[in-house]
Amino acid sequence: MAFRLKFSARALREVGEAQTWYETQSPGLGEEFVAAIALQLKRLEQAPLLYAEVIPRVHRALLPRFPYGLFYVVREDLVHILAVLHDKRSPGQWPKFR
Repeated sequence: MAFRLKFSARALREVGEAQTWYETQSPGLGEEFVAAIALQLKRLEQAPLLYAEVIPRVHRALLPRFPYGLFYVVREDLVHILAVLHDKRSPGQWPKFR
């Protein structure tokens, strides 16, 4: 069964901000960041429960090559991406997930 994906407005904003930052570091790197997210999303569509719960009911899937994690919840056939956060961000600065 393939799961449906949904992004929060916050997660979309965080992806855009990170993509822009990477692109300013090296042309094309922002697109590679987005490609890494797309790869991880394909995995989440197939098996979202394989990734660890880091907060009750909130899972984190790490991106290949980039120090970011996709934070999400699974509800029936839906994977709701709540945030896309840099790994070095302090847990105290994480948003409150609901």
